[in-house]
Amino acid sequence: MSLDIQDTIECNQGEFGMDWGFTAKDSTGTVFNLTGYTIAFKAWREGITGTLLINGTGAIVVAASGTCKYSVVSGDTATAGYFYAALVLTKTGVALKPILYALEIHESG
Repeated sequence: MSLDIQDTIECNQGEFGMDWGFTAKDSTGTVFNLTGYTIAFKAWREGITGTLLINGTGAIVVAASGTCKYSVVSGDTATAGYFYAALVLTKTGVALKPILYALEIHESG
């Protein structure tokens, strides 16, 4: 199975209190207007989609520019390793494919 990974997010184990910023784009690379959408941010270990490392709510920064963020909270980066992550955009009456990312949490120490 091949996943369409948009980019890689990197951080150190145990870090929190920062925002991960994103710009949503369609398949042609055009900025996607987020007006009316809600955003979820999810992360999981490859092959274990039923167990989420992160299951949080994102926030729109500027809807017309497609910019949004996820604010990293304590515990989100407690486990080092390589994970998949997704921005899940939802709006009544609209079904979109999640925007996928690679998430690399470096071991601290």
